[in-house]
Amino acid sequence: MNFIDINLHFLLMLGFYICGAIFSLIFIKNSKLGNILSNILYSIASSSGILISLFYLLSNKEYIQLAHIKSNIPFLSFKLGISNLSAYFILTLSILTLCVSIYSIGYMSQYYGKRNISSFNFLFGIFIVSLISVFSSGNMIIFLLAWEVMSLTSYFLVIFESGHTETQKSGTLYLIMTHIATAFLTVAFITTYSYTGSFDIVNNSALIPPFSKNMIFLCLLIGFGTKAGIIPLHIWLPYAHPAAPSNVSALMSGIMIKTSIFGLIQFVFVALGGGFEWWGITLLIVGSISAVLGVAYALMEIDIKRLLAYSSIENTGIILIGLGISIYGFTKGNSLLSSLALVAALIHLFNHSLFKGALFLGAGSVHYSTHTKNMEKLGGLLKKMPYTGLFFLIACLSISSMPFFNGFISEWFTLQALFHSIGISTQGVKLIAILAAAVLAMAGALAAACFVKAFGISFLGLPRSTEAHNSMEVPAPMLMGTGLLSFLCIIFGLFPNVILILLNKISLSIVKTSVIPDLKGISSFVYYPKGLDANKISPMFLFAAGVILAAVVFLVVKLINRGTKERTYGTWDCGFKELNPRMQYTATGFSKPLRIVFRAIYRPSRELQTEEGTSPYYPKTIKYVVLTQSVFEKYLYIPLTGLFTAFSGRVRRLVQTGSVHTYLLYIFITIVGLLIYYRFSNS
Repeated sequence: MNFIDINLHFLLMLGFYICGAIFSLIFIKNSKLGNILSNILYSIASSSGILISLFYLLSNKEYIQLAHIKSNIPFLSFKLGISNLSAYFILTLSILTLCVSIYSIGYMSQYYGKRNISSFNFLFGIFIVSLISVFSSGNMIIFLLAWEVMSLTSYFLVIFESGHTETQKSGTLYLIMTHIATAFLTVAFITTYSYTGSFDIVNNSALIPPFSKNMIFLCLLIGFGTKAGIIPLHIWLPYAHPAAPSNVSALMSGIMIKTSIFGLIQFVFVALGGGFEWWGITLLIVGSISAVLGVAYALMEIDIKRLLAYSSIENTGIILIGLGISIYGFTKGNSLLSSLALVAALIHLFNHSLFKGALFLGAGSVHYSTHTKNMEKLGGLLKKMPYTGLFFLIACLSISSMPFFNGFISEWFTLQALFHSIGISTQGVKLIAILAAAVLAMAGALAAACFVKAFGISFLGLPRSTEAHNSMEVPAPMLMGTGLLSFLCIIFGLFPNVILILLNKISLSIVKTSVIPDLKGISSFVYYPKGLDANKISPMFLFAAGVILAAVVFLVVKLINRGTKERTYGTWDCGFKELNPRMQYTATGFSKPLRIVFRAIYRPSRELQTEEGTSPYYPKTIKYVVLTQSVFEKYLYIPLTGLFTAFSGRVRRLVQTGSVHTYLLYIFITIVGLLIYYRFSNS
């Protein structure tokens, strides 16, 4: 696997992305041609990214420095390189980008003549390049610059439909939160530099005192946690994802929020040497809370994209559970546990990018065809959009961790890591791990209910609106993009070793050992590495057993019913002439039992609006609305925003007096302060 010049192909990949961005501007007067050319170039670039990453991960190469350009500006040098971890993230990014680029050829056609598609495609290309730069950055300065470009381009992509007030508000909230994240990361990097004297991302942890390490970790947790959308820093995520076009939502949820996971692994394991026991326990607790609350909020949503956004919080939580156990195992010197949990986190990260990408693209197809994201107005789409429905169903089964689909494999690994950690932990940590396992199981059950609702209410039954009734299948490129992701969900569910084998080098380079060689079987078998036969599982065996069982049941039923005459009746319809959409479950009604059970979290309220008719018994219309509250918004962010606004107002009135004399005094004090600083800093 050494016959490919990775440096050259990496530069070619970046070149194709940049050419795609430039082409979109060249053809600004022909949006259709510009859109097609740009996305074709992005498809070629992402295909190159897939090949480069695969060749690198399957080769015996270690870290490759791709570029190192020094500048005259202090601390600023452009240093790009590819490591095992960055190759894995570029692979994940490239697969998703390939599918999204194909999808965008059809999806963006709805904006022809309405929006500036050239600007969108230009920002799209720069956004992908910034993501690659984050993954391949060789020092903290480049990391921060790429991080900032990623944040700004994604902000402009989120507000692409800026004509809507809600979109502008969502974009502003996202911009504020992402810069809070950047501020904390900057503090962490400067603190690291103050002890090590270098911005390079290398292991200088011996030079940093324990207290400062802990402070750096907390800054990294807040900074990366805000981008990842962990609770309670998730506030931007349920607003930004629904506001953005669906191809952008797929990339933001599928890979952008994963940059935080990349950052945590890179800085905790590489730059800080693995850290302390409580770091892993903190991530385990934060991940567990995010997993269960994320899916609990998703279950209450009637906006299909907000539902998917909350679900991303759940899955980030699952990834953090794995990462937390890995750090804990590393600090305890248990390399087996650390490797198993790291593999669990990384495989779930990869799988989530596939099924969440397919779900967001599927939701985009629904919106493209019906012009609504409100599930209460959908229904019956499976007959109108059969292929979209099939791909959406596959992604729903994957995210619900059903056997034979890729989501099952990664959650199975996470559970094994949790069970293994219970056996080696102290009493307190053991209790946390047991609770985390229970939380993970509960989150899985809630996720299944959530996506039964998402698919059932949207695609089954009868259309609830004219838009749903008049819907039709989306263009072929949109089906290809979604279908490819759904197909991969099945492939990596039945043959998980295809992707697991790529994690061998990553685990060896980060935690110095790997469980991958202990995973026995022929391409499809996954075993628990401690050799406990009761815990082994084979997706292919289960699949074959399921097919055989279904065939046997079918034959038995046929045998029992032989000679029975089939009779066809209409479905029971309460005395009405025929079934109508008002007799179906609504999205709100489906989730009511859980809303009652978890009312302490949701704080539900009701609004009943009645338009009087000829008598009180025959009103013209009745509108019944159920509202839920976000306790974090009500009790944390709204009071904090009020305090900050009031404090800022007082400071503004105190400082901005409007007096020229006062402003001259400020300048004088600043000059004196700088002189004093210069005097003592030189001594």
